[in-house]
Amino acid sequence: MKRKTVEKINAPGRVKTSKGRVKASKVSIKTSKVSVKASKKGIKTSQKSVKTSKGNIKASKASIKTSKQSVKKTSKVKRNIPDRFMEPAQMLHSIFQGFSIPAFVIGANHKVLYWNRALEKLTNIPMSAVVDTSQHWRAFYAEERPCMADLLVDGAENRIPQWYAGKYKKSDLLEEAYEATDFFPDLGKKGRWQRFTAAVIRQSDGNIIGAITTLEDITEKMTAELLLREGEQQLFNIIQGSPIPAYVIGLDHNVIYWNRALEKLSKIPAKDIVGTNEHWRAFYATERPCLSDLVVDQTMETIPEWYGGVTKSKLLEDTYEAEGFFPDLGDKGRWLRFTVSPLRSSRGAIVGCIETLEDITERELTERIVFESERILHSVLEGFSIPAFVIDKNHQILYWNRALEKLTGVKAADVRGTNQQWRVFYKKERPCMADLLVDSALENVPKWYSGKYQKSDLIEDAYEATDFFPELGDSGRWLRFTAALIRDFQGELIGAVETLENITEQKLAQDALKRKDKKE
Repeated sequence: MKRKTVEKINAPGRVKTSKGRVKASKVSIKTSKVSVKASKKGIKTSQKSVKTSKGNIKASKASIKTSKQSVKKTSKVKRNIPDRFMEPAQMLHSIFQGFSIPAFVIGANHKVLYWNRALEKLTNIPMSAVVDTSQHWRAFYAEERPCMADLLVDGAENRIPQWYAGKYKKSDLLEEAYEATDFFPDLGKKGRWQRFTAAVIRQSDGNIIGAITTLEDITEKMTAELLLREGEQQLFNIIQGSPIPAYVIGLDHNVIYWNRALEKLSKIPAKDIVGTNEHWRAFYATERPCLSDLVVDQTMETIPEWYGGVTKSKLLEDTYEAEGFFPDLGDKGRWLRFTVSPLRSSRGAIVGCIETLEDITERELTERIVFESERILHSVLEGFSIPAFVIDKNHQILYWNRALEKLTGVKAADVRGTNQQWRVFYKKERPCMADLLVDSALENVPKWYSGKYQKSDLIEDAYEATDFFPELGDSGRWLRFTAALIRDFQGELIGAVETLENITEQKLAQDALKRKDKKE
């Protein structure tokens, strides 16, 4: 009885304990469910990570395939690299391989660490052939020699001029970096021009661990520049070799060319004037614009302020011509004929101006002498008491003096510039003696002056004649006339002069004497 009673008494406690266990189990089950859910999320996250990794793996396949041999060669080194450094190294390798500019990296031992695809394409040398070797020079030179990167790795900057004299300079952008431009005849089929930069790579402690070289193919640019220079040299040679004095200025008015002929004319050597805007010194005592300055500035409206008689060329577009006396040129000044033309680019833009100068001093002096001689001749003829006229080789009247005006009653203004001299002496058109001489038609002289002429005893190429001109005056006139050729300094025929002497009274007196003698 007692035992049963005790069991009955303890039963509720067991029930409570069991309920507690059930509750705990439920909590545990819930916790497990949460854990399962968390695990599922983790699995999903892992799956996404795996997918991302697969994408990265696919993206890196080409790089991994290209790098297999390099990886094999450097696998021993990589075994010693902690895993946490492998991902940045791989990223750097991928970036370097994807770089569009040809580049390579060498270590402190001069062995190639990286050789990107762009450089493979430029040199036709695969990365596998040079990585972990010091044969990078083969891409650029026929014989073994240091590249710029090798000199920087060795700290041998003092040896750079030995290998790159006149081709390099220190970089303005990077410390411990040098830039150079050179032609590599062994690069490609016909050689290539490269602009390259080499820079030192240092560790955090400052020790040099390598150097990087980047290259830029500038073959097309250099070829264009060389062609331009060749064209400029040809232009320079043409201007220098020209016997005509000439100079060229740019848009800034600075002299670019000053040829030998102009050196001789101006007594100013090219070295003293090229690169300056002092070309005016050759022509003027004080500073002022030359015609080339006005044309290069396109201020044509100001030309009359500085130059009189400037005309546009009939041969060249946008070209101006003028003549003038320059008292400060030479010992006594010089007469110059100058022509100015703008120089234009292939697009038509003005890039400069060329001025050519022709020394016409002798011609101008000759013309002035001739002009003065003509003036003197005109004065002599005008003051000459003997009637006279002058014709040119085209039979046109040049001079008709006052004495002839008085004799014939014909004014000079009415006949000068015409070939109507015959009207004064004859009813119908026919040649005068001067016309026959100008035409060298001496065989025709007897036809027109038969029994009336003779060759002059005093003057060569001259003929004398005496004739009666019924149309001259009221009752006609007896004239003794002489026609002579006029030649220039070189003996060339330029015209003829004919002088006339009124011998009417003398002739009448002779006729009267003859009649008297007959009566006796």
